[in-house]
Amino acid sequence: MEVPADVATVTGIFLRAVDDSAPGLVRGLHLRGSLGFGEYFPGRSDVDFVAILSGRPDRGQLAALAVAHAQVRDAVPEPPLEGIHLLAEDLGLPPADCPEVPYAFERSFHHAGRFELSPVTWHELAGHGVAVRGPALTSEDVWTDDAVLRAFSYANLTSYWADIARQLRASRPGQLPANATQWCVLGVSRLHHLLATGSMTSKSGGGRHALAAFGPRWHPIITEALRLREQPGDPSDYDADPARRGRETTEFTAMAIEAGLALGP
Repeated sequence: MEVPADVATVTGIFLRAVDDSAPGLVRGLHLRGSLGFGEYFPGRSDVDFVAILSGRPDRGQLAALAVAHAQVRDAVPEPPLEGIHLLAEDLGLPPADCPEVPYAFERSFHHAGRFELSPVTWHELAGHGVAVRGPALTSEDVWTDDAVLRAFSYANLTSYWADIARQLRASRPGQLPANATQWCVLGVSRLHHLLATGSMTSKSGGGRHALAAFGPRWHPIITEALRLREQPGDPSDYDADPARRGRETTEFTAMAIEAGLALGP
């Protein structure tokens, strides 16, 4: 796919900066996330990346990566460039076997951590990655295991999303921000899609799946989540009653988690 102009600007600044200070370090740069599914919303989407390095970076090379990310952040505050720096051989093994790697998250660079070292990242690269530098990656280059991905997604419902559902129930519906509807409704729908179909999809793809998978009672809040993601400037049926949006977000999230768990790991 053609890389959007603002994404090309961000990745170009990063590559030029790191090439100037650490030539040959970044051999490959691959984009993942919703962009890999053909879904990108300027001003709202992140740029999720995996950089393939020539070797484990030393202190000087870590400093070069930090400076490159700082230059991106200073030159183009949006969209944020977030992701991990690893070796090609790391991708050939399960992510659990990958050592801690340098990563960029929330406009900060970190020398080591396990950010995004998950089956989701590996599977997105193998099936939906977008190559900015280096040859496109395939399942021959990247470890994949559908059973592990499914188990990981199921566990995500029982841990992260179950906790989010508890937080929603404890909050006042009228005080729930609109973006929480987008995050929760599309997030759990995306996982339900994987457990129901065995395939990955984007956040909007998860919303469209939810419209088909769940009854008419849930369609208004699913449609609202899609509006918030795709056309946030359009009028909303919930503008006059944000508390209803909060209640329906809470109810849908709990229902979709239960429906996903019923599909089994």
